[in-house]
Amino acid sequence: MRQRTPAYIFIPLTLLAVILAFTMVTPVDVVPEPGFQGMIHNLLEHLKHVFVQGIFWAVLAVAIVMLLIINALNKVVEAERFKRLSQEEQNKYLEDSKIGYFKKLFGSAAKKQSDQEEEAIILDHGFDGIKELDNALPQWWLSLFYFGVVFMIVYVMAYSFTDFAHADTEYQEEMTYKDKVDSIWAVANDIDITGAVNKSNDPAIVEQGAKIFAQNCVQCHMEGGKGGIGPNLTDDYWVNHVEDSLFKNIYHIVYDGSPHNPQMRAFGQRKELSGLAIEKVASYVYFINQKEPTKTVAEGAAAPQGDLMEAWKQK
Repeated sequence: MRQRTPAYIFIPLTLLAVILAFTMVTPVDVVPEPGFQGMIHNLLEHLKHVFVQGIFWAVLAVAIVMLLIINALNKVVEAERFKRLSQEEQNKYLEDSKIGYFKKLFGSAAKKQSDQEEEAIILDHGFDGIKELDNALPQWWLSLFYFGVVFMIVYVMAYSFTDFAHADTEYQEEMTYKDKVDSIWAVANDIDITGAVNKSNDPAIVEQGAKIFAQNCVQCHMEGGKGGIGPNLTDDYWVNHVEDSLFKNIYHIVYDGSPHNPQMRAFGQRKELSGLAIEKVASYVYFINQKEPTKTVAEGAAAPQGDLMEAWKQK
């Protein structure tokens, strides 16, 4: 009669399997970090998301109750089988039960059969003098095999009926999360005109400003700022001049709107653009006004409007 696996072994292992199963199917809103420390961080974040779910604790409670019932049934079955053993077998079983589970487990890995035991398990076929023993598979091997089977079933079910391990879904979720983080950062680190800096010398900022301009300003000021409904932004004439600095003046008008033209709405006050976004688009407008050739009427640009600002002429 074989010793049964103690409750303090199979119950924690089963509960651990339940926790791992939940980590596989529970979505998380964090970006995975690389490296060993990142692996630990990612695991902890997964566990945090698992532990806040009510369904997890319900399943865990049911699993504990079922495992305790199974353990009680195993004790009853073990007692019945023990009664059927001979006195010698009972004594051997009681002697073996005094050996610790882990000591027995590790000892079995190095245990060697005696000649008599080996003779009893030799199969009745061989080849070239080589005989085969009918050894039982090691417990650690069987444990890994059964764990792999359970893991495969959970993995296939999770992959088939949830978004687990779907690369395209995970990519979209990560991009959404990064956009959310960027938005939160932008709000927390937003600026106003006092913190705005002219970044027209930074090609990356100018390019980003051009994209914002294309999305919000090109309808009136046309492509490249040559003017249409709105004034030409590439010449030296300005309808609004409320700041001493050209860059600050552009930022002010984009943020607060034009006092002379209600169609030039206040993008900053209306929360349509953040202060950081306005800094970028102001840098772009400064760039096309100061560092690119002026677009003329002959080139299809709008005629000059407003006042000639000598101080803001192209250098």
